[in-house]
Amino acid sequence: MADRAGGRADGGAGGRADGGAGGRAGGRALFEIYDEGFASPTWGGVETALWYLVHRLRARGVSAEFYPQSEGADLDALAARVERERVDAVFPLVESPLFEGGQWRRLPGLHARTVRIWHDVSRLADDLTTPPPCPAHGTDAPAPGARCTAEGAHPDAPVREVFLRELAWTKCFPGRTVIPWAADHVPAKDLRDARGPVVLQLGKVETPQAELCLRRLTEAGVPLRIMFATWSSQGRKARELVRARAGAGHAIEVLESYDIRTDWERVFGGASLFLLPSAFHETFNFAAAEAVQLGVPVATLGEGGNLPRFASVRRGTLDELLDRVAEGDRDVEPVPRLSMTWEDVAEKYADVITEGRRDD
Repeated sequence: MADRAGGRADGGAGGRADGGAGGRAGGRALFEIYDEGFASPTWGGVETALWYLVHRLRARGVSAEFYPQSEGADLDALAARVERERVDAVFPLVESPLFEGGQWRRLPGLHARTVRIWHDVSRLADDLTTPPPCPAHGTDAPAPGARCTAEGAHPDAPVREVFLRELAWTKCFPGRTVIPWAADHVPAKDLRDARGPVVLQLGKVETPQAELCLRRLTEAGVPLRIMFATWSSQGRKARELVRARAGAGHAIEVLESYDIRTDWERVFGGASLFLLPSAFHETFNFAAAEAVQLGVPVATLGEGGNLPRFASVRRGTLDELLDRVAEGDRDVEPVPRLSMTWEDVAEKYADVITEGRRDD
């Protein structure tokens, strides 16, 4: 999920740039963005992804424009715009009402141009945990009459689906494409110091578990540099816990906000480990990917969706994970960096856009 804080940049949420291609040579696309836009230094995963994707697409001659979530709420107006401006592909947010009920039947022309990027699993799991196994598509021999657990997300709709990784629950969508995100918006560096602080992100476990993290690690004398998943209620509650601990004289540095584009060294410089306890199913996790890009190993829980791709240390329970981090030996190697670059990502999305190209 993304941090929803922000403002506008590069012409605003509806800012337009055609990359000098006149709007047709490389196709035309619209991308929905949260109303707050891009100006906040606390933007999150969706903002990061769309910012770098769109700018690389524009460099390739694709006409790519953002539209705000409030504008996307009027589906009839959006459909009219797609028709009027001869848009080849429109990329709504996962939360868009476009994916609710029978809207795809009511607006078939809009849906024929729609690409859904699965930034999170909120359409399949309200609590953002791993979607349940599908009895119709999650087995080699489905029972007769088995119903698809993704039924409410309309896998049969004429919508192109993009997943960030092939997983069991993605098999419910027959027209899927897998395109990972990239992390080369931060440099490939080795910032790790095995004697340095642990960077801890809070906000993806419930408050009692966040309190357990703080208590166990501070009692063990582990120096902490803490940041938050600011979009979640758990993240906001964790801030209060951290302030109380920091006020009690513990070795805690608090990152209230940062801009990873310029503050990457302040966030991960000299860190021994990035500790990310998450109960969520992460379709991608930029903080973990950025840590690996900067040479800092990642420690996390269980499966966690895409998190295992970035983790050097994984444990099945929070207590086991904290045991491992608190024991003092944090001299572990980060996993290999992603090979995918934003240029690679843009190339694949340019293909998706031109697949829906309208020549009328």
